[in-house]
Amino acid sequence: MDFLREIVGKLREIEALCDAGPPPQLAVRSATNDDFMRFAIEVANHCNYLLRFGAFLVSNEYQAEKGLTKHRAIVAGHLVRLGKLYDAFIGHASRREGDICLIFQRLIVETRTRMAYLMKARKDTFRGFVLMAYRPEKEMLEDLSRKASQRHLIPIEKRMLRSVMHHLKEDRVSIHELNANRRWELDGKNFRQLLADIGDGEGYVYGFGMASHWVHGDWFDLKRHHLEKSGGRYKPKFEQHDPDPRVIYPTIIICLSALIRFIEWNRADRDRAILPTIEKLGTFAQALDLQHEQWLQEKLGPS
Repeated sequence: MDFLREIVGKLREIEALCDAGPPPQLAVRSATNDDFMRFAIEVANHCNYLLRFGAFLVSNEYQAEKGLTKHRAIVAGHLVRLGKLYDAFIGHASRREGDICLIFQRLIVETRTRMAYLMKARKDTFRGFVLMAYRPEKEMLEDLSRKASQRHLIPIEKRMLRSVMHHLKEDRVSIHELNANRRWELDGKNFRQLLADIGDGEGYVYGFGMASHWVHGDWFDLKRHHLEKSGGRYKPKFEQHDPDPRVIYPTIIICLSALIRFIEWNRADRDRAILPTIEKLGTFAQALDLQHEQWLQEKLGPS
């Protein structure tokens, strides 16, 4: 009962926040990025709570008592991963570590995309999802096999072999099936195709693709975040740039949208006792994102 009271209280708190609207200090020209960020982090923390709570929502008592089937657990596991990534993202944002926030934002988009795709996937897609996870282990087994034909395996190699074989057995993947597999992408689709399949084709260019800079550390990332140009030469730059709501609110919206999809897919809120609050916070985040963009345009002036 205490847990239920906490949930009800938290949902009411979120409703009250949305109903109250943005704080007055954000509506004046003298507002600063710090003013917007303080409120953005407050909204972001509510999203964090909903993600953690939402992952435990189930459709019936049997699921609550026994757990999820493997197929449904794969989708739910993506939501848990999303929640952990988001929690780290907000932690870095709170510490003004904007460079690292961008890396986590890309990981969040990747996880959300796969989760959305898997929600409407066929049964054999899930088998493929399990198989494609073993690509590094397949190469490891091939290497250990070569070594074993030439010499005795050393203790650490034996432990690695036992570990891989244990996981293969647990997932009912035979060596023959693993060696025969030639598809190492989900249904043979790259990420651009996955995004198109979930109705977010533009998300590749403006989200996933652009964010490759921050994940892989290419020249664009280095010169933006890790080097400082000085007289035609470069010096190391360890200071991180301050994040702002242009990173925070879109990430909140992505995560809340994913949570709504999950709850509807899992039929975990048939009475719609929770979904309206999640939807309301998402709409509020969109309005706040627009407000910050308008403030930014006034500050920067006409382009």
